[in-house]
Parts: sequence; C-alpha cells; structure tokens
Amino acid sequence: MSLELALEGISKVLLDTAPVVYYLEGHPDYAPLMDRFMAVQVERPIVCVTSPITLSECLILPLRRGDISLSDAHRQVLTAGEGVEFHPLGTREADLAASLRANYNLTLTDAYQSAMAIVTGCQAVLSNDRVFTRVREIRTLILDDLKELL
Repeated sequence: MSLELALEGISKVLLDTAPVVYYLEGHPDYAPLMDRFMAVQVERPIVCVTSPITLSECLILPLRRGDISLSDAHRQVLTAGEGVEFHPLGTREADLAASLRANYNLTLTDAYQSAMAIVTGCQAVLSNDRVFTRVREIRTLILDDLKELL
C-alpha cells in the first residue's frame, strides 16, 4: 500500500501536534513522510484542520527556547497555511469532548482534538499517538504505520 492509497477517500484531516512539529522542525525519522503528506495534501487537495490545542502545544518548545522565528512559523502554518483551516473551540466541541473523554478514557486534550475532527467533518486524525485509535467515530492515521509505506 502507498501513502496515496492510505489517504484514499480523505478530503479533510485533523492535524495533531506531532506531525506538525515533525514537519516544521525537520524530524529525521518523520520529515520525509510529512513532506510527502504535504505534497499529497496539495495535489488532492486535502484540507488540514487545526485547533487552538495544536497551536498551543506546538508553541511551547519554541517559546521555552526563545525561538521567535520558529514560533512564528508554527503560528503561520497552523492558522493560515495553504489548505489549512484553523477552527476555534466552542460549546459543540466541549460537549462532544466530555462524552469522548468519558467513553474512551482520553485526556482532555485528546478528547478535544477528536471532537474537533468530528465536528468539522474530518474523515481522519493524523497523529503519532495511538490513543486516538480508541475513538470509533473517526479514523486514525498513525505516522509510524504510514512511515512503512515510503
């Protein structure tokens, strides 16, 4: 199976934190996969949904390091990048996150990410955290699994 085949039928995906960090910071194990994903995302096109949770989590390390240019790059990609939709959290997401947290024993941040994906009509969550596979209402694409397709 190829990455393109794994993404078949997906027109909208929620980007969890790890894929964004791996892409923007050039992680040696995952940057090639994320580069390929971003190329497919533009070709198809696939809309990438991001949330305030992804943004906040991605900004922590650059801010700790005092790396303003990297924090600005994260902010730009996550809120106004090509093919990216940044969605605020609201009461619909809060209600669903509470239900998902109760039903699947998720952390609140993972429950919010899952809720955001569902509410915004994503077909999948792109992550490297297998906890998302507990959520039956949405498909999870795990980077470690996709890496094998390159």
